[in-house]
Amino acid sequence: MSISVQKPVIVALLIVGCCSLTFLTIDKAMAQGSEIHIKNNDAEKNKLEVITNINLQNISKAGLLKVVGVINGEDFVKNIPLDKLKESTKKIKVTFSMNKDNEINSAHKPDEFFVCAYHVENPSNIKSVSFDKPKKDEVTVDYFDCNEGDIKSTTSPTKSSLFKAKSQVYNKTVSYYNMYSKPKVVSFTTLGNNDNTSSILTDKITHNVKQEDKTKNAKDGNNFNKPVKVKIIVPMEDKKNAKKIKIMTMLKGQVKSEIVDVQKEFDKIGGYTIERTFAFDRNTDLGPIQIGDRFHTCVIGKELYPPEGSECEKRLIKNLDKPNPLAAR
Repeated sequence: MSISVQKPVIVALLIVGCCSLTFLTIDKAMAQGSEIHIKNNDAEKNKLEVITNINLQNISKAGLLKVVGVINGEDFVKNIPLDKLKESTKKIKVTFSMNKDNEINSAHKPDEFFVCAYHVENPSNIKSVSFDKPKKDEVTVDYFDCNEGDIKSTTSPTKSSLFKAKSQVYNKTVSYYNMYSKPKVVSFTTLGNNDNTSSILTDKITHNVKQEDKTKNAKDGNNFNKPVKVKIIVPMEDKKNAKKIKIMTMLKGQVKSEIVDVQKEFDKIGGYTIERTFAFDRNTDLGPIQIGDRFHTCVIGKELYPPEGSECEKRLIKNLDKPNPLAAR
């Protein structure tokens, strides 16, 4: 069964449009096994392949998985519905195939790449959420995982895994979110209950805390409608003869990229450190971008090799109101 997509990353399943998302439709016969293999319809020898094994043991068969990644200067976004899978299905194996050579890079090992998967249990409800001012109990961290790896071979598939039992990616985001996004609780247990001075002091502190909370909530409400920015810093002192690079950044399922004429950029900035700031809509089809969300960036270029024609880095979002910096080389 053949398909037609805009990008050179393809899988052997029919793609249908729904609700502004692109879904991979899983055949009933395929949904009966304990392992589902989504592979290329016409595997070619001169292709670069990455096989991603997605562990479903701790994922309910509800909603969809949004798989996002960057490999060899190409980005891909695939949405895999889970409701047609049997509960006994423990794994989805996805093979991504693309050209080894393109205008930006010629694949080598150990070029770097990344793949992320987000579990969206109620995709139809996300768009209806009000983003004017979130309630405390509305904001949660949806289950996800990411894997940054190296191309192991250009003649045989490179394997990666998501949602392995030992993965700490999700836990790191949840920990950071819980530490810096939750309102701080002020305790007055050290103040005497029968002391009038202490009572007055308590009232003043309580009033000040309430005022600070109001200011913070107003600020957060305004930030909720503003884009979240990431600033990518690319040192090029060691690659002064490079001609062209591509900077690619992914945050919560959104991919932004720009191709840079390196020599023109050097002349413009009068130096060898290239910077680009990407603005991401905070309201995404995966829900709002939050403190602790993880973003990835890759810098790709033929002249960057050796050591790597594609170099990737990752970091957590720490600021919603100012750019989040990340050095990518």
